[in-house]
Amino acid sequence: MDPNHGFNTSEPSSSLNTKPRVINGILFQQLMVGVLALDLVTGMLATAANIITIIVYKKLGFENSTNVSLTALAISDLGGGITTIVSVMAYFLHSIPNVRFTYEIFTAFAPYPHLVFSRLSALITTYISVERYLCVTLPLKIKSIITTRRTFVAMSTIFVFSIGMNLHLSLRFPIGWKFYPDRNKTLLGVVPCTNRAVLAFHGVRTVIFSSILPAFTASTAVLTTILLSVALQKNKKWRDANKSVVPASSGGAAKEKQNASSSSSSSNPLAVDSKEARAVKMTTAITTVFIVSSIPSIIHQLVTMAIPEFEVDGRYQHMYVLTGMSFLMVDCINCSANVIIYYKMSSKFRSALTDKFGLDSKK
Repeated sequence: MDPNHGFNTSEPSSSLNTKPRVINGILFQQLMVGVLALDLVTGMLATAANIITIIVYKKLGFENSTNVSLTALAISDLGGGITTIVSVMAYFLHSIPNVRFTYEIFTAFAPYPHLVFSRLSALITTYISVERYLCVTLPLKIKSIITTRRTFVAMSTIFVFSIGMNLHLSLRFPIGWKFYPDRNKTLLGVVPCTNRAVLAFHGVRTVIFSSILPAFTASTAVLTTILLSVALQKNKKWRDANKSVVPASSGGAAKEKQNASSSSSSSNPLAVDSKEARAVKMTTAITTVFIVSSIPSIIHQLVTMAIPEFEVDGRYQHMYVLTGMSFLMVDCINCSANVIIYYKMSSKFRSALTDKFGLDSKK
């Protein structure tokens, strides 16, 4: 669910909203339990998968700039998994009879941070895809520019920017006692924020994180994925066109073929070796999973903009909450998928994983 609209999983607290719901309360609660159970499972899987990924890349070392960016992605995805678990637990704690607080007190500690990590992962994925495309098109220049140290600085900058833009959340959602008409109780919840500076900053932050960043990362990821796919196809055609059958016993001919291939490679800016091609395929797979997993939340946001009643306190509140909480599961699947991609497409990662955890990599 987009945290910009709150973390609401029950009837609206306002007694003024009396419009009939499309889904009745009992059915909503039953569906919600199922959705949250799936959220919890996928959140735990995402957490475990990214802990494993971080351990493996630590074993591999960070001499390679790609390892630095992929580790940063795993750290961000780990945060996404943990905040999903906290979001689910917040709902279940809120459901315990006679508790003196509501789910609202977790607003600044679960749903909003989940959005932060989601945007973090999107930025890092976009960085990785752009870097890989530039490595294919401008290999000599880019490999001397994008060093391990500079990649670390870039990842640190992305983290500092994303987290720094959200340090105000505890001020934006202050916790205090308030009366809830639907429960006829005074409970701890989020009270209105009266600090104009905080509200103004939060407005800017909402535009950046809910509009600018999603549009930028999604469009850039789609573009670079298409360009990488085209580059791979051109490279395949180029290699097929430059193949020559050379007898195994002909050392001179083999050397001549190698020299010819090297000469042709230098004349073809899109020619990549098999190692680079595997890296490109892995990056394309990561980016594709990210793009596909982003579609539901984008649709959810577009529907929210198009239908005023599709809102946390509107007629379609229950549908809004159910679909929104379902997207936590989609996010966690995206966070979990990368470790499978690394295992299938990176021999170094697979070898380090099997060595570290004593697994049998034989098929």
